[in-house]
Amino acid sequence: MSAMRAAGQATHDRIMTAAKAEFTEYGLAGARLNRIATNANASKERLYSYFASKEQLFEAVVAQWIDDAPYKVPLRADDIPGYVAGLFDNIIADPQGARLQRWIELESPEGMFDNHVLRRIFQAKLAEVRRGQQTGLIDPTWEPRSLLMMLIDIAYSMAASGFGIDRIVGEPLGEEMLADRRAAAAEAARRLVCRS
Repeated sequence: MSAMRAAGQATHDRIMTAAKAEFTEYGLAGARLNRIATNANASKERLYSYFASKEQLFEAVVAQWIDDAPYKVPLRADDIPGYVAGLFDNIIADPQGARLQRWIELESPEGMFDNHVLRRIFQAKLAEVRRGQQTGLIDPTWEPRSLLMMLIDIAYSMAASGFGIDRIVGEPLGEEMLADRRAAAAEAARRLVCRS
């Protein structure tokens, strides 16, 4: 790789890192390209040479995040508690990604997920939930999309709420508390999908 190309890649990488931090903190609407450029040690013109708009940069950040995202945790109808525990682990490992996920849910531009990898990931998970319902592994009374969102939110609530509680009570979450929360999330998922 030539020195010029390497420098260009390094600038692109700095822009992506700064953009993820900016979108995580402020969301799409609140993010400012001038702050991203400044934090990336790049000119605004250079940023625009890579990304035509803030929305395009947001989509690039989302696409990069999805490559490492908790959505990659496999959902198996015969191990829903394991799915929720895996999501919990990913959220604990990447709190910045957890915040970005919430902004994605709140502010994604219309049409962003048309033919998007995230849509295919969720469709596969929904198909597995439906399969589990048809085979008796998962309570069929739940609407599949609602159930999938509840499972994701159980993991998110148990993991992300810990980030704030440790500041409120003035005690960091220790390994034992994290293990308890992880187990509680998995158990809540088990109870949710059990047929009564």
